Amino acid sequence: MKESDTAISRRVTKPKLFDEAIHFRARAGTKARIDELRGETRQGDFVRELIEDALDRREQEAAKPQDR
Repeated sequence: MKESDTAISRRVTKPKLFDEAIHFRARAGTKARIDELRGETRQGDFVRELIEDALDRREQEAAKPQDR
């Protein structure tokens, strides 16, 4: 059986787990810092985790009562 005999004839898309695209500009050197920390993790996955962690932290801080 040739490879073309087993190929899928129609386009198969990936499941849409993450459907919001966010584009932004960062300070010079940010990409190098990310690349140094992320290791073997895909860049998109690493940045997504950074953003989600930061959002969770900020949401928790906002939920705390403000005692001043």
